[in-house]
Amino acid sequence: MKRVVLWVLLCVSFMFGNEPIDYGWNIPDTPLYMGGYIDVVYDENHEEHFIFDDIALLLSGNSERFDFLSEVEVSHLSLDGTSDGSSDLRINLERLQVAYTLNNAGQVTVGRFNSDMGYWNQAPINILQDTTTYPHIIRHVFPKATTGLMYQARSDDRHSYSMMLQHNQDIGLKDESIVADRHFALNYQREHEAFSLRVGGGFYRETDGVESSYLGTGIDYELSDFSILAEFFTHKSEAGESIPYSAYVQPIWYYSQRQNFVLRLERYKDELLKANEGIVLFGYTYRPRSNMALKAEYIHHTQEPLNRFVYSFSVMF
Repeated sequence: MKRVVLWVLLCVSFMFGNEPIDYGWNIPDTPLYMGGYIDVVYDENHEEHFIFDDIALLLSGNSERFDFLSEVEVSHLSLDGTSDGSSDLRINLERLQVAYTLNNAGQVTVGRFNSDMGYWNQAPINILQDTTTYPHIIRHVFPKATTGLMYQARSDDRHSYSMMLQHNQDIGLKDESIVADRHFALNYQREHEAFSLRVGGGFYRETDGVESSYLGTGIDYELSDFSILAEFFTHKSEAGESIPYSAYVQPIWYYSQRQNFVLRLERYKDELLKANEGIVLFGYTYRPRSNMALKAEYIHHTQEPLNRFVYSFSVMF
């Protein structure tokens, strides 16, 4: 039965992926929209090479001052309908947030939201990225999601900042990312034409009581046919297993409106994973429509025996 549900979802996404709109359906007589996305991944290193990496449903709505977003996700589903080898599907609440816009152009967000830290973490959905795999920084340096309160504001067109505060349990399931019950972070962003700079840092406490701090910076430069993204973070844990550095630089060449080529050079030292690794990634992305992406990439590791090809298909509906 689970396999039938998976294939029905995939067929529906193909069908609505051919509609002129990008994604989402308006619920009649309401300001709410319902949509979702599906990521299908082939990874040579997985025991089940071909998996539904993510199947998510999104519900959103907005008014003059309020914005609402919820995202429920099932991850790592194999074709036999099991999730990470278990017949019980693990459904995770990725995001559940309500934002209120203040008179002074600031915004307050309450709930579970993507931590406003770095560039990559602002859009951690496969279809919105140019590669299927993600840098080590994601899931290892700071909590990918925060359950709490966030304040964001702009002082002018070039300067913006944010503050996040969590003093409670995470309402999401424990997964591969850091799960914290305390998190405090500050972020600053400067923009100038095609260039932007981010600096941020904070500290958090995991559910086992271990406290850690982190600090990082990044740049983003975008032109019509070329862009480059780079981030550098350092992490210190009171348990003594820190990350002295984790960094990457990722240039992208936009060959056409639908095709681009990507190179990612990455280096990190992770004492918890006992890894001192360098990674080179070559990738290609084809977007037949704005809500679809076909990706292929080759990943070379300098230390670990993890060299492999990864392919994916993503669609938003």
